Formats: sequence, structure tokens, C-alpha cells
Amino acid sequence: MKSYRKHAKAAVMTLILCSIWGTASAERLDMTLEDGVQMALERNYDIEESAADLDNAYWALREARRKTGPTLSWAFEGDAVGGKAYEDWKNRLFTNQGQVSMPIYSGGKLENNIKAARMGLSGAELTLERTRQSIRDTVAQDYYEILKCRSQVGVYEESVGNLQAHLENVNNKYEAGTVAMADVLSSEVNLAQGRQKLVSALSDYKVAVATFNKEVGLPPETDTNALDKLTYERFLQELPECEAYALLHRPDLFQKEYNFLEKKAYKEAAKSGYRPTVDASASRSIAGDGPFKSNRDSSDSWKAGISVNWNIFDNQVTKAQVKQKEASVRRAEAELQDKLSDVKLEVREAYVKLKAAEENINIMADVVNKAEEDYHIEEARYAAGVGTNLELMDAQNKLVEAKGEYINALYSYNVNKSSLEKAMGVKVELDVEPYRQALYENSEKGDKK
Repeated sequence: MKSYRKHAKAAVMTLILCSIWGTASAERLDMTLEDGVQMALERNYDIEESAADLDNAYWALREARRKTGPTLSWAFEGDAVGGKAYEDWKNRLFTNQGQVSMPIYSGGKLENNIKAARMGLSGAELTLERTRQSIRDTVAQDYYEILKCRSQVGVYEESVGNLQAHLENVNNKYEAGTVAMADVLSSEVNLAQGRQKLVSALSDYKVAVATFNKEVGLPPETDTNALDKLTYERFLQELPECEAYALLHRPDLFQKEYNFLEKKAYKEAAKSGYRPTVDASASRSIAGDGPFKSNRDSSDSWKAGISVNWNIFDNQVTKAQVKQKEASVRRAEAELQDKLSDVKLEVREAYVKLKAAEENINIMADVVNKAEEDYHIEEARYAAGVGTNLELMDAQNKLVEAKGEYINALYSYNVNKSSLEKAMGVKVELDVEPYRQALYENSEKGDKK
């Protein structure tokens, strides 16, 4: 009977594990957190979207710069003609005209459009770096979720093993007549509950792995094996240091400053409507009865010179355009101030949560030690016949709960440490120092003006 129960329970555990993990084999892939981050940076669609925006900004700047140079155009026209004016033209006329033109003065439009595009390109580069930082944080949190769930699985596996051994001990005592059937039944119930928690923990672990796989661009069925462990490494920086670092390194904060300068440049470009424009051009025209003949003297001509255009009255269209750009400038300035507040809040929130988790780690480590000691005492008391099964099961449950809370504290600490690094703007690939220096130099020039 006893042997039958052992084999039956082993079969049940095998069925549980098979139902959770599946019978089909999946590719196993060992991975560190650093490996996962690098893989996500290479495959994540958010990165691709930001990279496409960066390309767009690059070519927008190229376009703005090219508009300051010369342009060459050619026009060709072929017509069937008639009438006295064309009696000797075989009823056909071909004209060709080539022109070279170049802007000399645009009223500040071209120059400010270049400046705006340059600000936009810098902003796009900073946005891409911020996207990388967000991806790193997301991958880290998903990775730590795997570690947490795997640790919880280990706790419940140990618990089920303890409960299984205890049940066998209780069965032996019952067969010897030293305990009542109630102890056997309650032990079986506790074992069943432990198995149920193990099943849930295994399911959570499987979901965590699939979520991580999606984030790094792997098939969801990949058996990703996290090589790291949940650990505690004390974070040494104080809150003021973290805030100061964030104000000097957050890419999205500087992106808002570049956006503000971009809007200001577009406002100045809109003011060009108040001013004249000057262009230089040269053109050559020929016409004849063949595609490139020049036997129509009246159409054989050339000219070169400059042209000045000044829209003296445009019914206040320019004024309306300038006012629109001024509104965009005010919005960009408000966004900059809002982002500044957000940065400080994000750093403080992550830091406070990090310190709380750190304190909980120390507390729960002590609780786990005491719970283990209490469990061993109750185990010895029950074996000696002076303790009850209820007291032993209560000690077992408290030990499992304490270990779970300790794991949660470690998980919370690592997750909030990652969040704090994101809030501080810790570098992934792009060094923001040149961008910060460029903003400082631009501010210095503005003050001198």
C-alpha cells in the first residue's frame, strides 16, 4: 500500500510537470541579462521606429542645406504649328530652355530652416538613445521576472518535497498507531495545496519566459535559461547625486531643449515673409523645327541677372503664420518645464522604492532565518510526539511565505534599480555630453546677442 502511494504520487508530479512544460522539445538558449539587452537592441521594433525617425531627420537637414545651393533646370516642348507665322516650319516647333538659379537672400528663411532641421536631427538622435534606455529597462524587468518566478518554483518544489516526506512520516506513525487519521488527512490536504502552488508557480515562470522572449525577438516557445540569479548589490549614490546626474544625462530632457530651439528657428523662418527675397539666375532659350535646332531667331535668347521679390501686403498671412509658430514655441517651452519636473519625480520615486526594497531584504532575511529555525523546532517536536501536526504545518507555511517575501524583496530591489538607472539616463550607446555642450554654447551665443 505504501509503495503504491509513492508510485502514484510520483506519477502525479510527472503529469503536473508535463502539463506545464509540454512534451514537445523546444530550443534551449542560455542567456545573461546583458545578452538579452543586446538582442533586444538589435531586434526590437521600437528601436527600428526611432531609427527610421532619425533617418528622416537626417534627410530633412540635407534637404534644408541643399536649398541654399544652385539649381539647374531644363524645359523641352514639341508642338504641331500652323498659320502664316509658321509657313516655313514644316508644321512643327521645338523649344528648349535651360536655367541656372541660386538664392542670394531669403529673408532668413533658409538659414533658420537649416537651424531647425539641425535641432531636429539632434533631437532624433537623443530620442533613439532614450528608446534604447527604455528597452534596456523593459528587458531587465522581464529578466528579473524570470529569476523571481524560477526562485519561487524552487521554494515550492522544496515545500512539496518537505510535505511529501512529512506525509510519509505521518503514514508511518498512523500505521504504528501513534497518530490519528486526522493527521494523515490534513497532511494530504497540505501536500495537495503545495502542489497547486507549485503548478501556479511553474505556469508563472513559463509566462515570464514567453514575455521575455517576445521582448528580445525570440520565438515564444524558446526555452530561455536565465544564467543570472537574484542578488543584492548595495546602491551607493544618494538621492541628490542621482537627481544631479539625471539633469546632466537624460536624453529626453535635452531632446525637449532641442525641440524648443527647433520651434524658435521655425518662428524666425516664418518672419521671412516680412522681408524681400533676392535670387540670381541665368537662362538660355532656343527654338527650331527640330528637337535641338536653333533656326528660329526670334526665340534664340539668353539672359542673366538678379530678381527681387517683396510681398509688401499679403493680407496678414505672414502675421498669422508667425503667431502659429509663437504658439508652438510656448508649447515647446511648457513641455520642457514639464519634462524637467518629470525627471526629478521619476528619480525620486525609483530611489525611494529602491531603498524600501533594500530595507525589506534585510528584514526578510532575518525572518527567513527565524522561520527556518521555528520549522526545525516544530519538526523535532512532532517527531518526539510533543508537537501537533497543525503546529508543524503552520511553521511550514510561514517558512514558505517568508522565503517568498524575501524573493519579492530581491526582485523589487533589482527592478527599481533598473528603473532608477533609466530615470537617471544611464548611457546605453550615445554620449550626451556633446549635445549638452552644444546647448550651452548656443545659450552663450543667445546671451551675447
